[in-house]
Amino acid sequence: MHAQHLQTAHPCVLSDPEWIALESIDEETRHFIFDDSMLLNLRDRGLVEADGAIWRVTEIGQRTLSEHG
Repeated sequence: MHAQHLQTAHPCVLSDPEWIALESIDEETRHFIFDDSMLLNLRDRGLVEADGAIWRVTEIGQRTLSEHG
């Protein structure tokens, strides 16, 4: 099994930029510094979802944030 697969297999294993992005979305930061690939990566992991043009943290994402904090 590749290390990359291990990293994406569990939503709680996030890099520092992924944590910052997830926290930024949760706080509804107006100046999101990451590109769309970060949003898509977090979405693919079930941590965020698009609601029209707005991105929101999912229940899994909220749980991940609360366990991290």
